[in-house]
Amino acid sequence: MPDAKQTLEQYYLEMRWRCLSLAADLDRVERAEGGKALLDADPRLHKLRQAIGVLLEGKSNRAEQVQNIFSDKTPPPR
Repeated sequence: MPDAKQTLEQYYLEMRWRCLSLAADLDRVERAEGGKALLDADPRLHKLRQAIGVLLEGKSNRAEQVQNIFSDKTPPPR
């Protein structure tokens, strides 16, 4: 079983790519017509900010917390 350093070595480039990709996506939204207002108002982008906050907190169970943010909590139809 790999240790923490080996795991980081294995996944670092992919993790870096994901960060860059998200930054580029947000830049594209912002540059589009109405983008700045949308960045402030859209609930999906609010959820992305919440998820990034979870990553920055550095607590355990990050994946579970992020999954919970994006989970649909709408009650099922009767």
